[in-house]
Amino acid sequence: MEFLGYERPDGSAGVRNHVAVLSSGRCANGIAAQIADAVTGATAILHTYPCPRLKEDNDRALMTLSGIGSNPNVASVVLVGIGCENPPPDQIAEEIAKAKKPIEILTIQKSKGYSDLLDRGLAVTRHFMAEASAMRRKPFPLSYLTLGVKCGGSAAISGIVGNPVTGRVFDRLVEEGGTAVFSETTEVIGATHLLAKRAVNKEVARGLEKMVERMEGVIKACGGDVRGSQPTRGNIAEGLTTIEEKSLGAFAKTGTSPLQGVLEYAEKPKGKGLYFMDGSAMTSELIAGEAAAGIHIHIYNVGGGLSSSFRCPPGWTGQIPILPQISVVSKPSNPPDSQEKEFFDIFADGIIAGTESIYQAADRLFDEVIAVASGKLTRREMCSSYREPIVMYVTGPIL
Repeated sequence: MEFLGYERPDGSAGVRNHVAVLSSGRCANGIAAQIADAVTGATAILHTYPCPRLKEDNDRALMTLSGIGSNPNVASVVLVGIGCENPPPDQIAEEIAKAKKPIEILTIQKSKGYSDLLDRGLAVTRHFMAEASAMRRKPFPLSYLTLGVKCGGSAAISGIVGNPVTGRVFDRLVEEGGTAVFSETTEVIGATHLLAKRAVNKEVARGLEKMVERMEGVIKACGGDVRGSQPTRGNIAEGLTTIEEKSLGAFAKTGTSPLQGVLEYAEKPKGKGLYFMDGSAMTSELIAGEAAAGIHIHIYNVGGGLSSSFRCPPGWTGQIPILPQISVVSKPSNPPDSQEKEFFDIFADGIIAGTESIYQAADRLFDEVIAVASGKLTRREMCSSYREPIVMYVTGPIL
């Protein structure tokens, strides 16, 4: 099977063709947004990362920003900064350049002033847009495709409706030679041993266990215990009672394929197949990490409650602008004839009603993935007026 994508110089293929105006530091968000908003088709990528952090967080931010800039959905990058920030703009650009895509660095420190930077930014962005607009899609096998996933508003039905539907899609993509990435380390707690059994070797299994142990250690060091704070109040209201139940339901979205490896946050997979990435439960942080890891399309599984009857739940503010996001809803809107159905992509509630099987719903989602990869807009792409800066995963203090 094939999708229609954009050929990239490094041998990858994109499903979108963004000219990204990327802020290298939060202080440059304003001018990055000003440049992107003035050039039709350009995409501003803004974030909240501050300079005064420690080396581990700075290294992770470098990997995240450069990973997002080198994502296959990006045709070219205009990197805008002050010049004094961490991570340094030159280092970000150096990493992005490894993907062999056009990139221009613009900083206040190396400009004659704000207006000079703005003028040069507009000029290069228009040039990149002209080049990107001339590109045409061509067929690629599904082995070029990488999917990511996050579940939100988890409910008792998540593990028997939306999550297994996505899991089946993951399995089909892996069978086609593609790649799938999932994250959220706290949702591995309670059933780690089951996922470890799917590891391709003992090294991968132990790597998974170490990541989970590390996360539990951080939580306990702060005086908490995830086994007492999960599931959340919203999860409990929707029928989940233990972290084990929540983890088992979350695992369903990973399918049944062997676990090929474990990744640090924002780390790119070293091969094809299924990968686990360390990350938090915060939507924006998780999706940013998956975008940096190189996913093309993000699938957002919504269990029920408010998330399935409100067209813009808080989780959607974590959408990364270079990624099309397909929303899968397990529970029908309330009331059933609500117009909110117009704002989500795949409703899998027929499984509960007995009018559709998991395999039939998975076929619909798989077809939707190929259509979106070939250019079809998702519902969220059609409702993109709201823009929220990316939040990156950090583990240290602000100095």
